[in-house]
Amino acid sequence: MKRGKVGFNRPVSPYMIHEGKFSLMNIGRGIGMTNRDGEVIYRIDGNDALIEMNEQWDAFAIRNKSPHLVQQNVMRCNLWTFIQDPETRHLHKTLVYRVRAKKKILNLPFRCDSPALRRFMEMDLLPLARGVVEFHCRTIKTEPRDAVALLVPGRPAGQDLIRMCSWCKKVDVGAGHWVEIEQAVASLRLFERDSLPHITHTMCDACLEDLGIASL
Repeated sequence: MKRGKVGFNRPVSPYMIHEGKFSLMNIGRGIGMTNRDGEVIYRIDGNDALIEMNEQWDAFAIRNKSPHLVQQNVMRCNLWTFIQDPETRHLHKTLVYRVRAKKKILNLPFRCDSPALRRFMEMDLLPLARGVVEFHCRTIKTEPRDAVALLVPGRPAGQDLIRMCSWCKKVDVGAGHWVEIEQAVASLRLFERDSLPHITHTMCDACLEDLGIASL
């Protein structure tokens, strides 16, 4: 998929909340958030706590073997508690701040992979009244692959570390080169080691540039 630049490319109007109540233009299925089929939609309040999700939230969590993340377990939790990597958390906070400040919709591509699937996705961040931000996440395409043991949750790991970009899921193989994880496994001969390395998450230079925060 062609890498896309992030853009504040659309003014907000039909999604705005009037006097704290949902506009009739914004009433749709489920909790009143207009969505395309299959979109995962959720909202955070001005304090970044999760306050609403559509039915696709639970479906996505269960489908991806994360039943602990269904609505009843995460409602009113702070969104940032689910992002463990400090740099990635800072990036997301910066994007949310910009959406609130500019009062325009932010559209950006991202990856959400599983061990046996590349998942190319897209996200819209919509600023609403009183600091509420609404997220629309949709799958653009998927690419099956042989399962990558390095990505299996709970796998045993040694002391070595490798760096993965939280946004595009590429791996740093040195000298400023970031490649798909399958290429990294071969290039770094990871499966020839006695134990697989830990993955530490960061942001590659290309994604920082695309997101417009390379200086952070």
